[in-house]
Amino acid sequence: MRVLFLTTEFPWPATSGGPVRTLSQLEMLAALPEIERIVLLSVSERPVSAAQCEALAEAVPKLAVRAPVFHPIHLWRSPLRVPRVLALRLLGVPYLAAKWDSPPLRESIRNELRDPALDVVYVDHLGMARYLPDIRGARPSLPVVLDQHNVESEFFRQFAESGSGLARQIARAEWRASARFEKRALQSVDAVVCISRADADVFERLARVRAHVVPVVMEPERGNHPPPGRLHFCYVGSLRWRPNVAGLDWFCQEVWARIRARLPEATMEIAGVDLATDANGCLVVPDAWKVPGVETVGFLEDLEPLHRRSLAMLAPVLGGSGVRIKVLEGFRAGLPIVTTPDGASGLALTDGVEALIADDADGFCERVDRLARDEDLRARLRHEGAAYLEQHHSPAVAQRALRAALGEKFLSLRERPDGGVK
Repeated sequence: MRVLFLTTEFPWPATSGGPVRTLSQLEMLAALPEIERIVLLSVSERPVSAAQCEALAEAVPKLAVRAPVFHPIHLWRSPLRVPRVLALRLLGVPYLAAKWDSPPLRESIRNELRDPALDVVYVDHLGMARYLPDIRGARPSLPVVLDQHNVESEFFRQFAESGSGLARQIARAEWRASARFEKRALQSVDAVVCISRADADVFERLARVRAHVVPVVMEPERGNHPPPGRLHFCYVGSLRWRPNVAGLDWFCQEVWARIRARLPEATMEIAGVDLATDANGCLVVPDAWKVPGVETVGFLEDLEPLHRRSLAMLAPVLGGSGVRIKVLEGFRAGLPIVTTPDGASGLALTDGVEALIADDADGFCERVDRLARDEDLRARLRHEGAAYLEQHHSPAVAQRALRAALGEKFLSLRERPDGGVK
């Protein structure tokens, strides 16, 4: 069985939630004995070296990595792309699809679809559903799987609810357009994969489709975790993703001073990708995060030293959908976690069992204070976090779910060049 895998972001190295999820899915597909070969097509707005492509191919058996197509993703970095996106939007294409429209990628997809041995197209992220008409036009009987990392239209709904004036009107229009696009995409594919039961329920209500929940694979690290010797916390995540930014703004302005009042020696590092830099290459840190005891360090090549010097991971998130990969990575690293209900969204977590969860500033502060003073609590949370990964995010669990998503229709049938099956 041969798979064409389309994704919106080159997943190596996997430094944020989206690439972590994509890499997990590639590894699970490669682990299926029926899979013979996976061809990866992606886009990137940053240069990707041949060495990075080779490293990814070596990391995932059966994977053939095509050089990513250059494509500006963040319009604020590439203003020349704005007219094209606006033109597509006027033609009825929602922003979340128009931003991924790439003639070179479309040509690459069409070239790959000429392979008569191709059995399945795996569309990773809703943005790649922009190319469903091209896939159906070239190979109408070829099975297609859509992997939704989030309920994408939900982001525009949340923005519309929190905005005002013209921005709110635009967000509401975009929400309606993206929801229509999302519904059509869900209904036009042969199988839908999602990351959480909560998202699956939304897709069933939105489009009357049954989505298969395939969890991100995350195995706990083994070994002892000696205490760091100081009261230090960490945050890791994309530093441009709106729910993360909103959560950090709230935390630094509303929560951190309360924590320092109880724990004056407390310090914290904010690490993650996508923070802008100035002309001198220095990080442009939001003013809201510039508070005593908090340092924004940006991208770190290796997170293990940060984890080792941290007593716990703090994960304030406001909004979003899907699953917060940062929480799972905290479990994997053996870190106790304090988060918000949105940070725990999509995960079957109970406050005080696998993590500490609070929805207001005083509650968040109280849990950080309790965690800092209670060694037994930290040990219990580490144990329960590891147990949660083993129960819900093991390779065996993910592979069973992915096999169910692909199903006998995909795993036992091969399309002939004439459009039939054998």
